[in-house]
Amino acid sequence: MSKRVATVLGAAAAAFMLAITPASAAREIGPGDRVYDDSPGHFYYERSCETYYRLKISSTRAVAGKDMLSGHCSGHAWLRVMGDTLGEWRHGETGVRLTSPSGKFRWGYVKGCEDCYAYIVYAGPEW
Repeated sequence: MSKRVATVLGAAAAAFMLAITPASAAREIGPGDRVYDDSPGHFYYERSCETYYRLKISSTRAVAGKDMLSGHCSGHAWLRVMGDTLGEWRHGETGVRLTSPSGKFRWGYVKGCEDCYAYIVYAGPEW
């Protein structure tokens, strides 16, 4: 392969990765939210309505949950994951569980209501 072809392919690959990878910047926090755990594969936070939400994600599974014993939020736990493509939002009153048998999850979003601030969490080690 010539150097020119390799350079063009490398530039195309870099542009593709930038297009599908979220920007890495300092974590922004939604209004009134409080973050307790923000590490690869784990995210745990409290909304202003004193309800706790979490996301645990690896390359093969993602679980978003809502602590039903705390607070007074009526919002569901919402989850959206990136595998081959960015999936649709899924939600449930107490949580959502998704699996990727081929191990393609790279990151996920979690939020505590349909129009709440969404947090991105990168996949961590298998569990």
